[in-house]
Amino acid sequence: MISKTALIFDIFGEYGHFRKFNTTTSPLTYSIPTPSSIFGLLGAILGIEREDSHNKIGEKKEHLREVFSSKNAAVAVRPLSEIKKVNIGFNLLDTGSYQSFFNVTNRTQIEYEILKDPKFRIYLSWDHSLKEELTERLKNKRFHFNPYFGISQMTADLKFIGERELIEISEKDYIDFSTAINLSEIQSERAPIDIEFIKERTFQVETFPLDMQIDRTIKRYGEILVEMNGDSVKAIPNKNSFTIEKEGNIQFL
Repeated sequence: MISKTALIFDIFGEYGHFRKFNTTTSPLTYSIPTPSSIFGLLGAILGIEREDSHNKIGEKKEHLREVFSSKNAAVAVRPLSEIKKVNIGFNLLDTGSYQSFFNVTNRTQIEYEILKDPKFRIYLSWDHSLKEELTERLKNKRFHFNPYFGISQMTADLKFIGERELIEISEKDYIDFSTAINLSEIQSERAPIDIEFIKERTFQVETFPLDMQIDRTIKRYGEILVEMNGDSVKAIPNKNSFTIEKEGNIQFL
């Protein structure tokens, strides 16, 4: 694993939207935050500069996707409540051909799928020189930029839980996980999820972009299974599965 410990914190808010990459006119949302959206939120807390419209950042500054890369960072996501989705209409303004905002007349209403009252627990395994600073900022809610839930208008609040040891799992049979599961990373002759257990739960499986490069190309996708009521999932462990004291079993995406 990247680090022998995990930083644990909760993120929650009134609304959230993590746009699916394969939707256009009526944007749909992932059921949980994607790794790239979590890294973006943490980058805002640290004050890491985002790229401009030409995908450039300031000279001699480290890019967000270098600070949080597949080589030094991994996240696990645990829903802390029922995942609820609603549809809300947004008025989008065409400001490109107007010199003043008040003269804009071209408006298009687009219906967005939105998460209502989202609340998640995040487990971050991270090896970087900024880890101590991030820990301090999470503890004291000292954010450089306000964190948000996917869209800047949807602000997020955070609560630091602590830093805990990651304990490797040697079990090869089905065990309970509190987090979302990456079905693509479970290699077994048996079904990755206990079939009998599925009958007792409400699931959704979504294709997630898991490793975004600096040029925004996606290097790795995964089929992510999410339990929609915040309950546990009985699955076969893989190399990214760990136990955390008082937290149970988790799996990094």
